[in-house]
Amino acid sequence: MDWLGNLAPVLLTLVGGGAGWLLKSKLEAKRRVEESLQEEAAQIYLEILLPFATLFSDLSPKSQTETLEKIKSREYREKSFKLVLVGSDEVVSSWNSMWSTIYAAERGEEQSTDILIEFGNVLLAIRRSLGNSSTSMSNRDLLKWLIKDIDTVKPNV
Repeated sequence: MDWLGNLAPVLLTLVGGGAGWLLKSKLEAKRRVEESLQEEAAQIYLEILLPFATLFSDLSPKSQTETLEKIKSREYREKSFKLVLVGSDEVVSSWNSMWSTIYAAERGEEQSTDILIEFGNVLLAIRRSLGNSSTSMSNRDLLKWLIKDIDTVKPNV
């Protein structure tokens, strides 16, 4: 029985060390996957948002037409699909809400300023998903760089 008393600490050390190593390796693998997804999501977010930045900042008819064609393209739809797959729940929800508002505006049910509000919500959701979860900025704050006369637009934008 003496040998059992001597062997027990060694076995406990081996089992505990093995369990610790296994847990650590699983956590590291999960973190690597999350970092990879976050990098991919950041790239997709950028590609998805750039046409809207152009749409809201360059109001010339030529630019508007070209930008709308980009947004209607198959390539853009593929990027939107990727956003739905890798984006956070909040980003996907705000993205869908913005598009619902765009479709309603096309039917004459919403105002164009409502689209700005929704676009600001998308920016805010993306900001949170990329690590600024406790941001104190508002959707309006995130639109100020893009829309020079935002202070003259509807108060809740």
